[in-house]
Amino acid sequence: MEHRWSIRKSIQASVTLALPTWEKLQTNICDISLGGLAITCPHYPIPVNALVTLSFSLERDGRVSYHRLPAQVMYCGNTRVGFLFMESGRETLQALRETLYPPATKLSELIAGQSNAA
Repeated sequence: MEHRWSIRKSIQASVTLALPTWEKLQTNICDISLGGLAITCPHYPIPVNALVTLSFSLERDGRVSYHRLPAQVMYCGNTRVGFLFMESGRETLQALRETLYPPATKLSELIAGQSNAA
């Protein structure tokens, strides 16, 4: 059973992994949450508990933010590798929140638009 403290959202973005013993690896993000992300499985397994640095960007409302976070491999399966963010600063956490959850003003506008359409 998975224990998550935020939603997981599928996104299409690339990520660069820097592993201490290997060269950098570029792959695609499958999904992301406040606590971590999953990637499509590279051609070779990454050991569970390995420490990596993830570099990726998030786009929201036409703005792009760039992030570089330490992470730990929590899962390595046939098609995906899951990472837990070890430290995420305030700016990264805010960008993740905006990516995962619509801002309250937009949600209220959406609700108001639905009641006007009725």
